[in-house]
Amino acid sequence: MQKIYSGKQLDILYAQAAQLDKLSAQDHIERAAVAFERELLRHYSLGGRSIYVFAGAGRCGAYALSIAQILSRRGHTVFAYLFYRGGKLSSECEAVRERLPRDTFRLEEVFTDFTPPKIASGDLIIDGLFGADLQTPLSAGYVGLVKFLNESSAPIVSIEIPSGLFAEDNSGNKLDNVICAERTIAFDSPKLAFFFRENEPYVGAWSCLSLGISPQAQHGIDTAYYHVQDAALSLALQKRPRFSIELPREKALLLTYVKGHIGKTLLSARAAFRAGCSELHALVPAEEALPLSLTLPELSVYTPSDEAKLLAGINAYRTVVIGEGFGTDEEALHLLESLLTPSYSRPFLLEGDGIALLSSDRKLLKKLPKNSILIASHLEMDAMFGDFRSDRERLERALELARECDIYVILRGTYSAVCAPTGTAFFDTTGNTGLQTQGVSNVLAGVIAGLLGQGYQSITAAVLGLHLVGLSAELYAGRYSERSLTATSLIDLLGEAYHQLEAK
Repeated sequence: MQKIYSGKQLDILYAQAAQLDKLSAQDHIERAAVAFERELLRHYSLGGRSIYVFAGAGRCGAYALSIAQILSRRGHTVFAYLFYRGGKLSSECEAVRERLPRDTFRLEEVFTDFTPPKIASGDLIIDGLFGADLQTPLSAGYVGLVKFLNESSAPIVSIEIPSGLFAEDNSGNKLDNVICAERTIAFDSPKLAFFFRENEPYVGAWSCLSLGISPQAQHGIDTAYYHVQDAALSLALQKRPRFSIELPREKALLLTYVKGHIGKTLLSARAAFRAGCSELHALVPAEEALPLSLTLPELSVYTPSDEAKLLAGINAYRTVVIGEGFGTDEEALHLLESLLTPSYSRPFLLEGDGIALLSSDRKLLKKLPKNSILIASHLEMDAMFGDFRSDRERLERALELARECDIYVILRGTYSAVCAPTGTAFFDTTGNTGLQTQGVSNVLAGVIAGLLGQGYQSITAAVLGLHLVGLSAELYAGRYSERSLTATSLIDLLGEAYHQLEAK
């Protein structure tokens, strides 16, 4: 997992890297500049355009000056502007400034007054004014500078973070005074602000480049937020010994009481089997049992006549899925309440109708078995707790809910987050816009149920399940188009998603 550091933690990280990795400030800045140029060329053609680099007085300014120097050496037309803060520069920025060639490098140093250049729409702006350590809204001349840059018709690429944006919580910020970047290129750690929808107009598309800092240098810097990576999840995959076929099989249970939802049940069941679940049972309306059995012979199908016996042995299941088709009326509410007994200690998995029932009676949240998993969209979270002003606020409420009830909350969105009772959030950035299609939540529930049914712990099942579904969406888009993605096509590609993780 990639740690998501705050601005202050980045200072600690680079200090430890200097001590343990012998990575000096100069080496670090040069690595960053080389990596930035490489990433920039992946997205922009620089030939024939002027590049305007705006550098601040801190570490971000040092990055900007070093980047400007590299681009100038490559023969590009570069105009650099260095803005002093109180007439001073940080030691890192000053060291880079002193190494700049005076005869061939265009640098304008700004102490007070600044005359804006004429920037054409075909030019490129690189923003390195302020970095992740900013904690107060921009003021004075910087407000006018940001307005000038935003009103120019040239694309803006920000270094580390758009100038004026706080790295974590922007609830007290003046967002009118923030750079609106087309792209943001960060180093070593994405910023928490990148994952929130309200910040998308400022961050734009973003990427995070590793500068080769060792795990030892990162040790001891605790953070509550992580960015999910393939490599970490490949290590989390369970071993499947040859003789495991002879061991007792775990199983999971899907409960569907409302007629007409057999399709959603089928999606979840197929996804659970593709995720590796060895035995899956489903309770469905009597008239839908035969069609479901014929469509998916692997599934053990039961009808309401079997309900009493099935629920009496509920402790035999690794998880029980309460999803679409369970029902949302008063009878369904009483049934869910009767299922949430202290005698059942295995995690429940709730989505769709399950979330709607919890919204109608939030007292049931406290009765959920520990390690249960909720899958909720932003709209479902709002329905449960009222409208939130921002994604940041919504995330904090989901984390609070996970802590209060000792459960896991998957907050589904463009960047979904698994919120753990420890107060930790795991952000997953896989997937694409195809995941907005109907039935994806049923597939996700099925995959996670399938993982729980294999004995995975709730945290691993939630993070791994979310990642597998996202990888499947990316595999489909790479082969066809995210516009034509369906929930069924996700299931068909789960095997390839597994294969991608296994190859790491």
